[in-house]
Amino acid sequence: MKGFYYILILSMIVQVSCSKNPGNYPPVIKTIILDPSENYTPGSDIGISAMVTDRDGDPLEYFWDSQGGEVAEPGLASSTWELSTASEPLSYESVTLTVSDGKETVSKTKTIQVSEGLIMSGYIYFAGTTIPVPGVEVTIGKFSVVSDELGHYSIEHLKEGNTVVTATKAGFEFFESVVYVDNPKSTYHIPLTSPTKTLHVSGMIKTVDNVSYEGLRVVLLNPDESESELYGFTEEDGSFSIATVPVGTRKILIRNDSPGSHFLNDSIIYQIDLDDAGKSYDARIKIKRTLLNDFYMSEMEKWEFNGTSADGFYLLGRGQQMRLKGFITIPADAEDAMLYLNSFIVGGCDLVGKLPSHRVWVSNVDSEYLGGISWGGEGTNFSAQVSWYPSNSPTFMNIYGKQIKLHMELFEENGCVPNPFWRVYHIEFSYYF
Repeated sequence: MKGFYYILILSMIVQVSCSKNPGNYPPVIKTIILDPSENYTPGSDIGISAMVTDRDGDPLEYFWDSQGGEVAEPGLASSTWELSTASEPLSYESVTLTVSDGKETVSKTKTIQVSEGLIMSGYIYFAGTTIPVPGVEVTIGKFSVVSDELGHYSIEHLKEGNTVVTATKAGFEFFESVVYVDNPKSTYHIPLTSPTKTLHVSGMIKTVDNVSYEGLRVVLLNPDESESELYGFTEEDGSFSIATVPVGTRKILIRNDSPGSHFLNDSIIYQIDLDDAGKSYDARIKIKRTLLNDFYMSEMEKWEFNGTSADGFYLLGRGQQMRLKGFITIPADAEDAMLYLNSFIVGGCDLVGKLPSHRVWVSNVDSEYLGGISWGGEGTNFSAQVSWYPSNSPTFMNIYGKQIKLHMELFEENGCVPNPFWRVYHIEFSYYF
């Protein structure tokens, strides 16, 4: 009997020790549920809830807490845990739920590993160019950076999907766009416009003697001298305009897109200091001036000619010449004077095939020889066609600023029979000025 009372007393002690409040069962936190269930990048919004039971059916109080972020409404059974943007990828963070039934309190902790996330980077440019804009605040989601001196920015810890990108800087219009991030290192360049950091560029493009040319393409160049998207075309009077050009030292390209070039250079680059909206940014171009263009004897009256002609050809035999009656003047500041000659030889030996020698040369008003070129002699061709550009040779470097006369002649038959003929059908003399 004494033993029975001992066992009864021990049983009562055990029951008392199992609960601080006799007759009460504490709440049980079975599990903490996170949504999403993975991929927790810094700054992530994570839904948090728990499966909690209380055998006594007591009303329960909840409290969420985390050192790795903030819980939006910590006193609710379900809430949102905003993971800190300062959390380091591959580190561990945790959230703790504490539940009370008014008599007893229990707690449970859920630990996660922080993910690395995706990266978005790029450059901020003036719209239509690759001219960088430094000092721009770029925001993607909860992350912000400022572009460097090259206009570059880079933002980490992003999730895949659509995200809003904004860019702001004083003096520039607010930029906002939705961008889809789907690459570990996505690239997105941001174009900015500014009413105060850009100017309207206008001017005139003509020759020194005010000859204009319609349809020239005038383009703002990027820092690497590639063509930007900012351009205009010259009007009939040579005027052009380009809108929203960033202020500063800029390079402008003048381009002739027409198939047959009339200009010394198809493309001309000149530098401007863009600082005044009312300033005219003018340029001078050098166009082709033709002094002589005789095509199929179209200017026969200009020549002293002791040969014959047929079917629009000047026919020169051995010892025969043709020379201009008057002089042509090459300006001192002309460039790339050019003689273009298209002709061919008929004759030579049937077996040996020797070609006769023929030459073109120029003289000044004192009949002094200024230079020339000759060609011909041994060969296996029965005929030859010649296109000659002597301006590329030092031979004609001394004709600038002078009056000259053009001479052509056929000589030194080398014994071939019958006498060959030099057939000349296109002679053009031009320069750029």
